[in-house]
Amino acid sequence: MKNFDFLDPLNSTQLISMNEDFTEMVDLFNLKKFPKVLLLNGKKGVGKFTLIFHLLNYIFTQNEKNSYDLKTKSINIKSSFYNQLLARTNQDVLFIKAEENKNIKIEEIRDLKNLLSSSSLSKNPRFIVIDEVEFINENSVNALLKPLEEPSINNFFILINNQQADLLKTISSRCIKKNIFLNTNETHKIINLLLENNNIEDLLGDKNNLSPGLFLHFNSIYLKYNISKNENILDRIKKLLVGYKKDKNKMLISLCLFLIDQYFLKLIQTNEKRLDFLLNIKSDINKNLNDFIYYNLNLNSVLNSIEVKLNNV
Repeated sequence: MKNFDFLDPLNSTQLISMNEDFTEMVDLFNLKKFPKVLLLNGKKGVGKFTLIFHLLNYIFTQNEKNSYDLKTKSINIKSSFYNQLLARTNQDVLFIKAEENKNIKIEEIRDLKNLLSSSSLSKNPRFIVIDEVEFINENSVNALLKPLEEPSINNFFILINNQQADLLKTISSRCIKKNIFLNTNETHKIINLLLENNNIEDLLGDKNNLSPGLFLHFNSIYLKYNISKNENILDRIKKLLVGYKKDKNKMLISLCLFLIDQYFLKLIQTNEKRLDFLLNIKSDINKNLNDFIYYNLNLNSVLNSIEVKLNNV
């Protein structure tokens, strides 16, 4: 079985991009001007969590023998702080993230609130990192509002918004916002380096319109489910939907939607006069895929419907 550890941002010990963003955050922290509540906005997979992970390693290893290498933007894997983070035993950094297909649990927010009301065992700053904050519901938000509005001197909140759902305004209005963006050249450079450094074959064959993180996840799905980029689109979608029925991994549906999007993008580029027709067919197929999840529809009936629509174009 292929090892997919490279997909975990906690294993990203080298920061390959976002140097300006990283330097800005380091300077703000050293000047004691780091925001109490920072919201990072950006496409899923551009490296927002990796950026924060490196920042935390810089902050907490300054007095360590195995400190963060600011010059090369790399984490020393012998660092005690780094290894505590991997083991989730460090009390100065708290991670909260939505589970697959679910909202962030209100119990996690209540536990966090109780923890924040108690004094830290150390005099270190305490960072609370909430990933996929867009999946926090109103009940959880209400429990979180007071800590966000009145953070103590040592508490810092970093909220990561992957823009997969609408972010509640009650959260957004209480944050200093920073947008994280990669241009096409940066994206391709990062993907190529990740492929090379992890000895990964490019199975997907399409780096356009994908963040580095999504590319790696989609590429690993091709490997796991024995999908070839040379197969026709219907065969690829069939393998993905069969895989979803078995594993309930929504990333497989995201890949289906991406493949459909790219397929119709190429058709539109060469058939501009049929734009409205092609967009309607694409919309119908996307609805088939979304209904497949929401209503747990029969696999064969969904595939037959998609096949008919693809044959019509």
